[in-house]
Order: sequence, then C-alpha cells, then structure tokens
Amino acid sequence: MTIKVDSRFNQEMSVVYVPIMNGETYLGAVILNAPISGTEKVVGTINQYMFYTILISILVALILSFLMSKLQVNRINKLRDATKRVTRGDYETRLKENNVDEIGELSHDFNLMTENLAESREEIERQERRRRQFITDVSHEMRTPLTTISGLTEGLVSDVIPKSETSRAIKLIDTEAKRLTKLVNENLDYERIQANKIVLYPTKFGVHAFLDLLSEQLEPLASKKKDKLIVDAPLDLEVYADYDRLTQIVMNIVKNSIQFTENGTITLRGYKDYKETILQIHDTGIGMDTEELEQIWERFYKADISRTNTAFGESGIGLSIVRQLVEIHGGSVTAESEPGCGSTFTIRLPFYGDNDV
Repeated sequence: MTIKVDSRFNQEMSVVYVPIMNGETYLGAVILNAPISGTEKVVGTINQYMFYTILISILVALILSFLMSKLQVNRINKLRDATKRVTRGDYETRLKENNVDEIGELSHDFNLMTENLAESREEIERQERRRRQFITDVSHEMRTPLTTISGLTEGLVSDVIPKSETSRAIKLIDTEAKRLTKLVNENLDYERIQANKIVLYPTKFGVHAFLDLLSEQLEPLASKKKDKLIVDAPLDLEVYADYDRLTQIVMNIVKNSIQFTENGTITLRGYKDYKETILQIHDTGIGMDTEELEQIWERFYKADISRTNTAFGESGIGLSIVRQLVEIHGGSVTAESEPGCGSTFTIRLPFYGDNDV
C-alpha cells in the first residue's frame, strides 16, 4: 500500500496494488484507490465521541462517588451519634438494619449490643433492688436476736432475771446466737463458693441411713407444722459426695419444704439412674407459680412473706448455695411445682463406681 496525491481528486489517496498471477506468470494488477480524508474524518469523529464519553463517565463517576460518600458519611455519623447516646446510658437506641454492606452488618451488631446492654441493666437493677431488700431483711433478722441477746445478758449481769428463769434465758441466748451464726455462715459460704475456695471431700455412703438421720434431725421442726417426714430409698443405694455439704444441700431444701407445708407430708426419696444417684424431696405444700419457680435459685430472692409466716429460705441465699454446691459436685438440681400441688426438688449426682474412684 502506498500514499500519493492524485491530481484528479486533488487530495491524498491510499493506493493498494493487488497482483494477478497465473502460476509464475504475471498477468496484471488490480489497483484500489481510497481517499485518506474520509478515514481521518471517521477516526476523528470516533475520537471526539470517545472524549465526550470519557468526560461524561468521569463526571457521572464523580457525582456518584460524592453521593455515595455523602450517604456513607451520614450513616457513619448516625452510628457515632447512637454510640454517644449509649455511652450516656440510653440503651434503647436502635439503628436501621440492612445486610447490603459492612455498615449494615455493623448496625445489626450494634443493635444486638444495645439489646444485651438493656437486658443486663434490667438484671443489674433487679439484683440491686433485691440486694437492698436483702440487706434490709438481714439487718432486721440480725437486729432481733442481737436485741434479745443484749437484753438477756444485761438482765443476767444485773440480776434482774430471777434465778428460776436463768436456764431459760441462757437457752434463748444460745438459740439466738446459733441463728446469727447461721446467717453469717450462709453469707460466708456463698462468697467462698463464688471465689472457688470450697474444697470437697467426697466419699461413698448409704443414702437410706443418710436420709433417715436427716429425717430424725428435722422431725421436731416438721412436728411444729404437723408435717410427716417419709424416707423412701433402697437400703443398698449409695451416693458419692461430700457428706457435710450434701447434708447442707438436703437440709436447706427440706427446711424450705417444711416452711411451705402444713398438715402435709414431705418425702425424701432416693434411687439410682444410669451412672447417677438421684435424691428427690417432694412436699404437699402450697407450691409455686412459674415466675417464682424461675427465681428461687437467685441469691437475693425471697418468696412473698404474706404466703407464710417465715420468709422462704430465711436469709434468701439458701437455695442459691444449694445449686452451686450441687454443681461443684458435678451434678444438677431442678425444681417442679404448681400452686396448691406442692413442690419436687430433684438432685442428680454422678456416681463413680469402684473402678472410677
């Protein structure tokens, strides 16, 4: 191909020569002429369109980038404002959620966080109310025996109390002192459990003899409420546990059953399941509703005093200690109850056979 000026058209032309051959014999050639100006015009037009297209694309991209950045900045600012409200204690703050991008997922996580914070605050406030009520109750419970002990000792020292009443006064002082000791020990036990300072000394011992002894010890307390204690356990059934701590566990449950049962029966049952020894305390008392049943294991919970003449668990931490002591043994404790139908507490303790000890 060559380029030359054609006088006929007075412009540059592109000339292409195509030879015609017959074997090795040259017969002629085909000459093609095309003006260069037409091609340059087309290329120029294309270049012009491309320039405009690129310019428009850049402008559109800049506008979209500005709008997108503005949108993202607004979303981030909303997230910042929401975070500030949370730091001021407003845990009801919520953001609109979408799963389109990372900010949307972050909004979802933010909402989960505020929901959890709101629930935690409600729980803390509920526990704080119970703690204040607990301190009030314990202070009242401690004030009464302290006042009694103080008055009796003062009377004994000043010889105000007659000699005939001395033994009775000393017995009353001893009773009130034991009551104070129990309150203090329960609180100390709870703190030791929380600090993982409880050490167990588990052994194997017979369940029937264990429950029978507890029944004898609690018989005077049950008699005051006209309750009957029944022991139902095989003579050869054994349990693997810390004897003193298991005594504390069962004592707490049975005493609570006695407090809420009058003219009824309290059955102390024992039986064996697969690799478990099960102790069950069933009473025919006033029972509990679902809401109360969910709260009895909490440290500061006390049942409605109007339902009985003694507050549930006396100090409000008895059953909380029970659950934690059972869990330290590697077991579990559950409660079932209905109003007017009594309650059943079930303790499951893993049993380690001779090959496992």
